[in-house]
Amino acid sequence: MLLHTGIEFELLTDVDMVLFVERGVRGGLSQCSHRYARANNRHAPSYDPCEPSMYLMYYNVNNLYGWAMCQPLPRARFRWIEDVATFDVSAIPADSPIGYILEIDLEYPRHLHDAHSDLPFCPTRETPSDKRQEKLLVTLCDKERYVIHYRTLQQCTRHGLRVKTIHRVLEFAQSPWLRDYIELNTRFRTVAKNDFEKNLYKLMNNVVFGKTMENVRNRADVKLVTRWDGRYGAEALIARPNFHSRAVFGENLLAVELRRLKATFNRPIYVGMCILDISKTRLYEFHYEYMAPLYGEKCRIMYTDTDSLIYSIEKEGLLYLLAKNFDALDERNFASLDNSCAGKAGRIAIAR
Repeated sequence: MLLHTGIEFELLTDVDMVLFVERGVRGGLSQCSHRYARANNRHAPSYDPCEPSMYLMYYNVNNLYGWAMCQPLPRARFRWIEDVATFDVSAIPADSPIGYILEIDLEYPRHLHDAHSDLPFCPTRETPSDKRQEKLLVTLCDKERYVIHYRTLQQCTRHGLRVKTIHRVLEFAQSPWLRDYIELNTRFRTVAKNDFEKNLYKLMNNVVFGKTMENVRNRADVKLVTRWDGRYGAEALIARPNFHSRAVFGENLLAVELRRLKATFNRPIYVGMCILDISKTRLYEFHYEYMAPLYGEKCRIMYTDTDSLIYSIEKEGLLYLLAKNFDALDERNFASLDNSCAGKAGRIAIAR
């Protein structure tokens, strides 16, 4: 990837910037919004014509992270904005050569709660009262000192959320430097002749994202030892303050895991953070700017998992309506469901 793009990253040397960006890293959202729904339409075996017509529809955003990686991404010239009081996030174009990550206080107006209850904006990492580990939660609560990409914030404010305070703004140079590489692999995947090639080019994109998200804090050293005593024996290693775990393979073979005492932040985590935030805008855009206007209160999100949504939709002739709205959809699987959708050309597309 580096050879193909010719990109040279500027690594962060300011520890405050590193910690700032780390706070903005939030993975893909997976949640159940409603626990039960039953399909009732003429395609269902248990169809009851006396009941309202109900469809359960699964939508998946093709190559979501691939699309996000084609957007302008940070690369260099990181600096803090000094005058944040006059900063206007709404005036920044999506393809601006200068990008921003902000730390803000955000208000979620109460009149939006009912309309946004299925998929609230701005997920947060929190520990539920009955859990021990952090989970990614979407809530209708106000956010304090929330770290967010400027394009994500623009989407939030378009849909009614209000910025109360801007605490800090990190500025950087950005460009779509990864687009050519992603589109190259997408073209190769389109003409792939077997599942191996399709998965290969998909994973070649995914691995780039994975390396930008690598948490160097989690790196460890594993020592294989064959004796218990001595300076480099198992006893001495287990006594170290950075000892983490051990695994016994046999009477004379033991593996000891040691945590690193130093961490070198040599990964461009700002790229991964922005990819995650930008990718969420596509999923929210599909729901709030396509599904909600099309079906109104007749559609509910049942479940979401990173790049997909399951809806229950109360609508007569839903598939005929879908046939008229193919611009947002990849229609390869529709022909088998309804003749009104037959004849549409299928394709691999980015973020459809």
